Amino acid sequence: MSDEIIRFALLGLATGGIYGLIGLGIVFIYRGSGLLNFAQGAMAMFGAYVYYALTVRFGLPTVVSAVVAILLSAGLGAVIHLFVLRPMRRRNASPLARVIATLSVLLVLQSAAFLGFGSYPLSVPSLLPTTVVHVFSSRLSISVDRLLILGITVALGLALYVVYRRTSFGRVTAAVAENELAASSFGYSPDTIAAVNWAIGSALAGLAGILIAPIILLEPTTLALLVVPGLAAALFGNFSSFPIVLVAALGLGIAQSEISRYVAQPGWSTAAPFLAMIIYMVVRGRALPLRGFVLDRLPKVGTGRVRPVIVALLWGIGAWIALGAGANWDTALVTTCGAAIICLSILLLTGYTGQLSLAQYVVAGIGALAAAKLAATMSLVPAIILACLLAGGIGALVGIPALRSRGATLAVATLGLSSAIVAVAFTNENLTGGLTGIMVPSLSIFGWSVDPTLYPERYALVTFTIMLLIAVAICNLRRGDTGRRLLAVRSNERAAASLGVPVAGMKIYAFFVASVIAALGGILIAFFAPTVQVGSFDVFTCILLVGLTVIGGIGYVPGALFGAALLTGGIFSQIFSGWSSINSYLPLIGAVGLMVTLLTSTDGWFASALSAVAPLRARLDRIKVLRGLSGAGRNIGASESVVVPPKVLSVDGISVAFGGVHAVQRVSIEVRPGEVHGLIGPNGAGKTTLIDAITGFAPVTSGTVRLGDTDITHASARARTLRGLSRSFQSLELFEDLTIEENLAVASQRGGAWRYLTDLVAPGRVRLSDAARVAVRSLHLEHFLGARPTEISFGQRKIVTIARAISGAPSVLLLDEPAAGLDDVEAGELAVLIRRLADTWGIGILLVEHKVDMIMSVSDRVTVLEEGKILASGEPAHIQSRPEVLDAYLGGAPA
Repeated sequence: MSDEIIRFALLGLATGGIYGLIGLGIVFIYRGSGLLNFAQGAMAMFGAYVYYALTVRFGLPTVVSAVVAILLSAGLGAVIHLFVLRPMRRRNASPLARVIATLSVLLVLQSAAFLGFGSYPLSVPSLLPTTVVHVFSSRLSISVDRLLILGITVALGLALYVVYRRTSFGRVTAAVAENELAASSFGYSPDTIAAVNWAIGSALAGLAGILIAPIILLEPTTLALLVVPGLAAALFGNFSSFPIVLVAALGLGIAQSEISRYVAQPGWSTAAPFLAMIIYMVVRGRALPLRGFVLDRLPKVGTGRVRPVIVALLWGIGAWIALGAGANWDTALVTTCGAAIICLSILLLTGYTGQLSLAQYVVAGIGALAAAKLAATMSLVPAIILACLLAGGIGALVGIPALRSRGATLAVATLGLSSAIVAVAFTNENLTGGLTGIMVPSLSIFGWSVDPTLYPERYALVTFTIMLLIAVAICNLRRGDTGRRLLAVRSNERAAASLGVPVAGMKIYAFFVASVIAALGGILIAFFAPTVQVGSFDVFTCILLVGLTVIGGIGYVPGALFGAALLTGGIFSQIFSGWSSINSYLPLIGAVGLMVTLLTSTDGWFASALSAVAPLRARLDRIKVLRGLSGAGRNIGASESVVVPPKVLSVDGISVAFGGVHAVQRVSIEVRPGEVHGLIGPNGAGKTTLIDAITGFAPVTSGTVRLGDTDITHASARARTLRGLSRSFQSLELFEDLTIEENLAVASQRGGAWRYLTDLVAPGRVRLSDAARVAVRSLHLEHFLGARPTEISFGQRKIVTIARAISGAPSVLLLDEPAAGLDDVEAGELAVLIRRLADTWGIGILLVEHKVDMIMSVSDRVTVLEEGKILASGEPAHIQSRPEVLDAYLGGAPA
């Protein structure tokens, strides 16, 4: 038994060595460019195929072929950075868009490999000797190449560690990663550094492909998926530590090898390490991002407006195709509509909620598998409903990492989970029926046969109708309260939480609903065949559908539908069916189209089309625009004032520490109803940290926070908001995808869980709370309700920030430097407004501000902070006369 354990551990070390090379390359690229390269496995595939072509097809020596393949891999990495990623960064593309660009590289390389070499596994001559040696004892034998792979990986890992710790190149790379602008000022080119790192990281991937291909055979899918364990190892190393990445990769290899030996269930050897990665992510992540978290510039989103005439016209066209165009068009229509439904689920997740999921097509496969199993025991409609709900539950589980991670890290998690699901469920013949699939009974809806074999035209019509209904539901969701909350979470999680939006709940809701939708799409695709086979629901199609959605426009419902039509076997395949090779080339065309889209218009082709006709639309909609922006005819129906429930905010001995830095030390402060309490201090005194601690955005190490009679010290940010505590932010943090009215509506919403369902059908109009309507009238915002934050002045945005903060009628309001950036006239008007909120509304206000004159004129009491401690506290006149305050903050005591 012990010999077997050791033997499989040794085999696992070799596999882990390959994972290590992939992971080290990922970290190298990340440290040089700040970007996760999801194409790292495809780069390994590229190197392996070049090596194969040179050795087998051209007859070159293995060493020469390996050197050339590694150099070409390095060159390809540099080209990707210089001609794809650098132009995107110069166009201020978001990190999310650049991550998707690496996915487009993956799709291009994989599609090219299928076209050039086919999908059959190829035997590759080994670069390393393959003789068998004995280790530890005569009963333990292992191939020499496995040991050499381990040695090469360890040596390269140590070399990279030394390079980064001991050489000027490593120091410069670290400097560029820390601050590109500062590094540039010393004469270093961030682009050159990034290109070199991309070249080295890609060379490591090419080497990994060359070493592993002779062992597992050469095939595009398997090699490209090496990125998943590589990303897992890099994640364990926090994308920075070469030694930890190396150890994690070797550990993953050993775990997979041992599980494959002792666990009979297929797929667990692949899945288990990724599940461990997910657990690690959930444990180490944060529910909300820290202050200073850089927000991505996200793709634009549509308004969600539904035009019934256009919907009816589309249904008529679809019905004509389904009923009169022939069987081939029926097949193309079903393929497109099923894919479009899945693309709509991606739009909901990524376009509306900002959560990049690479698992939607696999979730669709879960729905198809569950429906096929259930259809054998019950009628069709209940089976589909139960299967969709089951897939929704699994999708919600897939979304759990989104509660503690975001951006590219979440994409890593969903990619790992989808790989695990495919390995455990879709390769299990006992579950899927193997090559024959699962037979399903004749399909009918309430007695009306829609069997695809007998009536393909009926099945196509039903599929198209369902697709249109879901598209309308997504549009409705966008216009409703729920859609505004999703967009608020996408735009700024901290600001959303400060307004009482259940950030975690909205993410799980989005994953659940998107998974239900994706499952329905998968069912419609799978049931069109005589038997349901889930083997086609693979990871790469997950990535491809994300790419197609981005091409069409990931924030626009028509864009998602257009992107789905590009799928192989869909409408475009049928339109160009005269070209016999169209289905072979469509994946490559789509991948290249995705790359071009990201380079030219990250918002997608539909957004570009809207921009092209924008002058005409503006001319036709001029009257409507003028009404929206000028407020003509608007009647918000507000009373003259609002009186909030009086509550005292009591902060007693609160302390906040970050590591060994004590940002706030034993601060006690009280804010009474109808009182303005000023808080001043030099930069770094701890003022914003104190507000973060009071509102639940920074952990409290000691002390208590009470609002009225309730201890809220350990309550969440949302719970504190619902109890009557509100705040503004230094950087405004308005939701730029929403209009001013919609920003206020997000803050106005309270409760109403039923809205999560009804918004899919009847979203209704924008509803503002009484406090929001009074704020609009009091702050003279009627003229700007239809504008977006980017369309009004900075001073007006400051006013909107305050209006949004009071739209929930809070008892206590914390304002963080609301006058920053305003001139003296605007600051004076703001001071009058703050005083009115305290005197008329009865709100207790804690005002943090650097304009001392404003603080002294508007405040009832003032507290001075210095180095996280209270220096003085009292009435303004008393503070102004304190010598220590004058010396420390106000410029020195008078002579």
